[in-house]
Amino acid sequence: MASENVQDTNALKEPAYKEQLDHRAMESRTVAQPKQANTIVDKSEEKQESKPQPPGPPERPVHDPKIEEFVRDQHRSKTETAAVDN
Repeated sequence: MASENVQDTNALKEPAYKEQLDHRAMESRTVAQPKQANTIVDKSEEKQESKPQPPGPPERPVHDPKIEEFVRDQHRSKTETAAVDN
């Protein structure tokens, strides 16, 4: 019984072999490669340029009233047809 208690306490004190390997691997990576800034974020922060504002609303084309009247005629013809069908 006493030997079982000693083994249990040793098991609690020492981490598993895989955990030890993982810990050592992480340490070796951090020592070999010091932390570097994220270059992608740095590049995106540098590119913030002000875009030129549009000059204003566009001018209506010369033939716009003709198109507007055509569309109105189309709508009128639909409502007249619907009124005749009823």
